[in-house]
Amino acid sequence: MTQATNDPAITKMSWWEIPVPDLDQAQRFYGEAFGWTFQPFGEDYVMAAGPDEEMLGGIFKAPEEQLGNGVRIIFDTDDLEGALDRVTAAGGSVVSPREEIGGDMGWWAVIADPAGRVLGLSTDKPPRG
Repeated sequence: MTQATNDPAITKMSWWEIPVPDLDQAQRFYGEAFGWTFQPFGEDYVMAAGPDEEMLGGIFKAPEEQLGNGVRIIFDTDDLEGALDRVTAAGGSVVSPREEIGGDMGWWAVIADPAGRVLGLSTDKPPRG
């Protein structure tokens, strides 16, 4: 197994997002099948909650080219810029740089690994400097 030498490690998945072609149909399906409820969050996006009203993840209306890519996962980091630097140093790329999530929920960025798999990174820490 390859050992990572850079600290801090990114180990906690904090959010997931399901890309769908029809947001209304997805809400009906996941609401009936899983018992989830939904709260709108911006345009073409809903946050899914469980029976205890804890936010679980998001469902978004995606462009055609994103529909076959599966579920997008987001990992927490205390140092978003450091993580983005490590991604590019390791051969990945930054798809979208730091951007505010909204609603005092912090910031996130989107990266791709060398094979093109897309992941998100999020933090509650403001930008450096």
